Amino acid sequence: MRELLYEAARHFKRGKALAERGDVRGAMAAYEQALRDLHAVKPQRMRDVLLAQVYLSRYQAGRELDARRADSDLRVGYSYARTTAEPTVRQLAEQLWSQRLVEQQRAPEEPARAGASGKREGRRGRKRQRHGRPGRNG
Repeated sequence: MRELLYEAARHFKRGKALAERGDVRGAMAAYEQALRDLHAVKPQRMRDVLLAQVYLSRYQAGRELDARRADSDLRVGYSYARTTAEPTVRQLAEQLWSQRLVEQQRAPEEPARAGASGKREGRRGRKRQRHGRPGRNG
């Protein structure tokens, strides 16, 4: 178990270094490897601290790639940070959470899958056609 924690810490450090160099996709892959190792370890303080750090770092790195996933990473990282007694991790989580709330208040998101008129359309964001033929909706 200890080996998995050390391996996860190495993946985390590699992810941070890649993110600092601008290799976001490489960083996300390293963070994913760290999460895989950490979730294989029994719950304990060090694991939770690392989980919080990895999820929060993944949020910071992945905001431009996938906003929904990044928001999920922020929620999970914030949750893990609150369960730890590590003040620096909790402080980072609180700071990121507050910044995200301010961003949401400034620019409220449009309703999901809304068209130009604001009306909801089909499941995939466009009107469905019967029998796959254009122009035959009747």
